[in-house]
Amino acid sequence: RHMKRRHVIGGLVVLLLGYLVLFGVRTTRIESLQSAVSQSIHAGMSSDQVRGLLATRHLDPSPLIRPEVMVYGRHDYSNQNVVVSVKRNTWRSLLSSEAVYLIFVFDDEDKLVRWDIFPIYTGL
Repeated sequence: RHMKRRHVIGGLVVLLLGYLVLFGVRTTRIESLQSAVSQSIHAGMSSDQVRGLLATRHLDPSPLIRPEVMVYGRHDYSNQNVVVSVKRNTWRSLLSSEAVYLIFVFDDEDKLVRWDIFPIYTGL
C-alpha cells in the first residue's frame, strides 16, 4: 500500500519536473508590463523622466543612447535616440528563457515619441 503511494507520488513528481523542463515558469506577463508602463509614461516626457519612472519599477534603464546600428527582430532603432530597459527571465524553462525589451524613442528635443515592448527568446 505504501509502495503504491510512493510510486504515484514519484510519478507525479516526474511529470511536474518534465512539465517545468518543457514549459517553464512565467514570472512576468508582457501585458502586465505594458499596462504599467502605459499608465505612467506618456508621449512628450523627457528621457530623464522616463528613466526615473523605469528605475522606480526596477527596470534598470540605459542612459539615452543613439546607436549607429540597433535592430531587434523587425524593429530598427538605428540612429535614433533611445532608452533601453530589459526585464530578464520573465519566463524560463530548462531549455530556453524570455526577456522583455522596452525601447523608448525620443526626438532631437528629448521628448518621448513612442515606445515598443516585445519578448526576446534565448536558448534552444
